[in-house]
Amino acid sequence: MSLRLRLLFVLLIVNLALLFAAQLTSWAVQRSWLDANRAIYEERIHDHVLRFAFGSDTTPHDGDAPLTFQRRLLSPRVRDQFRPYFRDAFLVARGSDGAATELSPLGATVRDPEQFPLDEVRAGIETATRERSLIRAGSGFCLAIASGERVIGGAWFEPVLPPPPQVPAAAFAIPLLVGTVLFGLVAHWLIGRGVVGPLESFGRTARAFGEGRYGLRMPAARDSELKVFTDAFNAMAERIEGHHDELAREVARATEEAKRSERALLQSARLAAMGTLAAGIAHEINNPLGGMQNAVRRLQAREGLDDRDRTYLALVQDGLERVARIARRVLDFSPKQLRPVPFRLEDAIEGARALVEHRLAHSGTAVVVDLPGDLPLLVGDRHEFQQVLLNLFLNSLDAFEGVPRPHRIDVRAKRHGERVEIVVKDDGPGMPRELVPRVMDPFFSGKGRPDASGLGMFISYSIVRNHGGEIEVDSSPGRGFTTRIVLPAGG
Repeated sequence: MSLRLRLLFVLLIVNLALLFAAQLTSWAVQRSWLDANRAIYEERIHDHVLRFAFGSDTTPHDGDAPLTFQRRLLSPRVRDQFRPYFRDAFLVARGSDGAATELSPLGATVRDPEQFPLDEVRAGIETATRERSLIRAGSGFCLAIASGERVIGGAWFEPVLPPPPQVPAAAFAIPLLVGTVLFGLVAHWLIGRGVVGPLESFGRTARAFGEGRYGLRMPAARDSELKVFTDAFNAMAERIEGHHDELAREVARATEEAKRSERALLQSARLAAMGTLAAGIAHEINNPLGGMQNAVRRLQAREGLDDRDRTYLALVQDGLERVARIARRVLDFSPKQLRPVPFRLEDAIEGARALVEHRLAHSGTAVVVDLPGDLPLLVGDRHEFQQVLLNLFLNSLDAFEGVPRPHRIDVRAKRHGERVEIVVKDDGPGMPRELVPRVMDPFFSGKGRPDASGLGMFISYSIVRNHGGEIEVDSSPGRGFTTRIVLPAGG
């Protein structure tokens, strides 16, 4: 039941109690008044007046009864006895011969003959003398008049009653005061329990929220008026707690991202320095390589060489060409001041595959490329994105070691609106799922080799983010390793 209905119910009960108390008091006062007036009639009128007028102590002989009645009723003493107690009176005296005499002790002038119900009064007196009881007739009462055991007449009288009693003010004031106090106490208890208590709880909860304790909730209210309020507050608290948790996660993610970017900047500087050093070494290697290749070609052109010498010279020539190709590829990765330019994804894939061609053939791994013909160009540094693919190929080849061949690396791409999705997946042994979230961390490596730097995926992550894209990985034991890269189409 709602607080509103409970207050109305209490008000109704209190009002009914007040009304009952007032009615009971009024009834008690009126009953007391009626009892007092009945006592007046019985003691004064009946025992004094009627006994004086028709008392058995002065009962005449039967033949003289009517005359005796007349003399008594018309005497001044009887009239004086009647006046204080009756407004009007009408009597019928019967003799032994049955003759009836009608008398008006107070005189006929006290009534209006046209308005006086004479027939009704006569019938009432007849009934009263026959039944010997008090009969109501008109504005008065009829009764029988007896002398001993014999009924000698009847009387109708209209008594003079005192004014109706006035119920004392205290009879209503006291119940009203008690009811008001009772209603005030009940209302105070209901409001304190149903309104003040929840509001104090709301204040404590709000202060706790201000102190950062976002998990608190207001207890459910039983009153419908406050239930809407508490439900709305708890819903708001849940949203605030959710936003706070989300903000905390975003702050933690941004902090981690800043730390990762700082580490990436440091590693990029180191890698740039190493790349510059590697480029200088590659340049220094290229100069003598050209002279050595010319010398080998001249030796191969000489006459008189046996088959073994020619075989050795061919092996030297092949090795020198391989060293030259490696040097050129190192130069391709050396730091350059370039602007983002459009490039084809096929070119980046082919360049990365060329760098690991020897290991692919040695491990029996096939790189299967599936690209749609309408794939848009990407904008950025082709060599950097080629490095991303190279890192993925090297990770797959490292995972294939010790696993029976053949192996396969799938490279797929498709367009999604203004973005291009690239998926690189191998069929290797995979890795535990609890380690997947750490793959992008710098210096994290699951290879277990001392020469593994753990920077490959971190550098790949940095390159993809710098190109405005996203990268995510997925793996589980026995299900290979999948990398999903999303880049903006056309830059």
